Amino acid sequence: MPPVARSVIAIVAGFLVIGMLAIGTDAIVKATVPGVFGPDDRVDSVPWLLIIQLYVFVYAAFGCWLAARMAPNRPMRHALILGALGLAFSIVGTIALWDKMPAWYHIVALALVMPAAWVGGRIRERQLTSVSGSSVIGNPTPA
Repeated sequence: MPPVARSVIAIVAGFLVIGMLAIGTDAIVKATVPGVFGPDDRVDSVPWLLIIQLYVFVYAAFGCWLAARMAPNRPMRHALILGALGLAFSIVGTIALWDKMPAWYHIVALALVMPAAWVGGRIRERQLTSVSGSSVIGNPTPA
């Protein structure tokens, strides 16, 4: 498979994993703790908003790590491309869901997208460095 196709598949896979995990966890929270989401799906509980921020950050870092892991080369670049894609979708989501959560939540969520992508890419780079003992920038990902 050509490297470009592998790159696209890596980024799409990471994106889908993040979305499925976040939406799935939201559904579990709604089903098991019905008071978290109000009747219009608004969340005002600061502890729950922080929990949501935390699990979305972890899922985003994991999805970006996955994209970096699947990438044919330049793992950090793939993680950051996924982060940029996630940021674009997050901006659209923030606009659409502005009334569902407090403004601070949206601002923090947007501010954490690229750091999560960097964390995912950095974890993968460190894994590769510990395996090969050398720099991974631009080097192909071992199979």
